[in-house]
Amino acid sequence: MRLHYVAVAVSLVGGVAWGQQPNAQGGSQPGAPVELSVKQKAELTPQETVAQAHDYQQQMASVIRGIQGLQETARRQKDIIKLNCVTDKLIQAKVNANIADQASSSLQENVARGDDAGRQHEFTRLTILNQKVQVLRTEAENCIGEDLSFVGAARVDVETDPNIPHNDPTTAPTPILNPERPTTPLPPPASPYTQ
Repeated sequence: MRLHYVAVAVSLVGGVAWGQQPNAQGGSQPGAPVELSVKQKAELTPQETVAQAHDYQQQMASVIRGIQGLQETARRQKDIIKLNCVTDKLIQAKVNANIADQASSSLQENVARGDDAGRQHEFTRLTILNQKVQVLRTEAENCIGEDLSFVGAARVDVETDPNIPHNDPTTAPTPILNPERPTTPLPPPASPYTQ
């Protein structure tokens, strides 16, 4: 993750920046290009590069095991949508891990040959693949819908002010029944024929 932030900082700071260039009189001239030189790659020894590549591979293997656990959770829930989503992320993570294994082999070959450019290239590939797998872990967790910050079920306590009258304006008033209702005669039969 630290390498990711370094890459972003290098891309933002590296190259030509527009600033104030000092002139011959000691003042500065606004808008003149200023040349900034920043190292574009991490300076790791070949042994450090191989060790970091091995660490990346362990991280990816751990993520794959975690996604497999999420897959089992989706199976137990018998939720086909979650299961398909997690399985898709697992397949992508395994593909990236296989590519990382190939890149790690190439990295070790380049270290043995003393090819610094090839070593740096393979190490960059491994870094990117590790980042992709970490993103896939987050996406798989989102498939299941588990929030890692979940601490428990929500609880709502309602307190009412005793000074508020208890008549509820949303309820209809109870109708008053008049027991002395006048009776009306029944209407005449609809047909003269009765049974």
